[in-house]
Amino acid sequence: MHSVPLSPAADTPRGVGVNKFDIVIVGGGTAGEHAAGTALGLKKSVAIIDKNPIGGDCIFHACIPTKALVHAARYYRRLGAASFFGLPSVESRVNYAEVKAYKDRVVAPIASGRDKRWRDKGATIISGNARFISPNTLDVDGQRVSWENLIICTGSYPAIPPIPGLEETGCITNVEALELERLPERLAVIGGGPIGMELGQVFAAFGSQVTTYEALDHLLPLEDAEISETFQSLCTQQGIEVRTSVKVVQVQQVHGGKSVTVETQDGARTEAEHDEILVAAGRRPAIQTLDLDAAGINHTNKGIPTDSAQRTNVPNVWAAGDVTGGYLFTYVAGEQGKNAVLNAVEGNHLQIGYDLLPRATFCDPEVASVGLTEAQARSAGHEIVTGRFEYANLTRSILTGETEGFVKIVVDASNGTILGGHIIGLEASSLIHEVSAAMKAGLTAKDLGSTLHAYPTLSEAVRYACQAAA
Repeated sequence: MHSVPLSPAADTPRGVGVNKFDIVIVGGGTAGEHAAGTALGLKKSVAIIDKNPIGGDCIFHACIPTKALVHAARYYRRLGAASFFGLPSVESRVNYAEVKAYKDRVVAPIASGRDKRWRDKGATIISGNARFISPNTLDVDGQRVSWENLIICTGSYPAIPPIPGLEETGCITNVEALELERLPERLAVIGGGPIGMELGQVFAAFGSQVTTYEALDHLLPLEDAEISETFQSLCTQQGIEVRTSVKVVQVQQVHGGKSVTVETQDGARTEAEHDEILVAAGRRPAIQTLDLDAAGINHTNKGIPTDSAQRTNVPNVWAAGDVTGGYLFTYVAGEQGKNAVLNAVEGNHLQIGYDLLPRATFCDPEVASVGLTEAQARSAGHEIVTGRFEYANLTRSILTGETEGFVKIVVDASNGTILGGHIIGLEASSLIHEVSAAMKAGLTAKDLGSTLHAYPTLSEAVRYACQAAA
């Protein structure tokens, strides 16, 4: 169906009747962009609706700018270790405004001009706030839009926990943290997950006194226990004060800054002063302004439920990305957006195999995993063996002086099947894909352990961990 009353290469004018498209995409982030590209490839008329520039959080407030700062922090740490190579150490203090300028400089060409590029490809960009007025019509700041199929891709935003005094005292999230021009001298990080730890390590590397508060008993609590324990120890070595198994019960403004009160599991309370508070305590689906009830679309405080093909409960309405409340990863959002369009247009039931989803946290050193942790495998009833190989025994790591970390492989003892892989160390985010590919191909630990790897490489650690488990 292609009944569009105006050229899709131009922005839709205000004050006209109902504009109908084959595919309407609400939200121009990763899921939305992948959906748009897929739909245009199928020669469909496409409208992308977003009040913000096309690109979404990954480009403007998350993955790309955060990783730019992560890489800068890592290089700064390595400059401080230059004497390891017989080179003069660099001891000058960082001008953080220049680091932030670097981040802006590398992000700019990726972030800018995306609206125009989509127009040039044939999409209609409608700037404004989308609101359902029926199951098949949206109002976008006064104009009406309908569709053959609609994909909701509005993403998520940082959750602010209801801590007494936090709103009055003020805090920052990853969005504001990325725009700081000066380092906070004393930074509190509420939340020991990937976002909090990536940014916490960045600020610690450049000179901030960082304290992390985590309610659970380990940092990166979703990782394998040995990975989490090792990462926590390394954070302490990097000068980060780690407070786990604590609940933040009050925040207040004091003369010296912002006071954070925490309570331990036995009820004891302590206070500490900080200059700024970074909240990294999860995400919420961006659905508040959509008026989903007007369309009869099911939703919860976690997001919009879909089936495995990305369908909502309303015919011809689909959802993809963070707004569904599932796996909040950029690459998952993109694949879901693509699948939603293909399933809508071609009647397929494409779905993602989440059991083999590689996951990476770009801390220093990196953490990556795929499949089951040791505890999950035992809980699922598997009789397991594990294989482990330390970076400290790997020639490539010895050469570079980056010997922290290890590779751990979780294996079914009965048949050698690889159930999970877990890595903490240099380039873990890249190495994990060998384990993921081996699991998808059905290779055993013995198969992977007997596969020759070039020497001296980091990937040998994967082979040797498999040999230890076979």
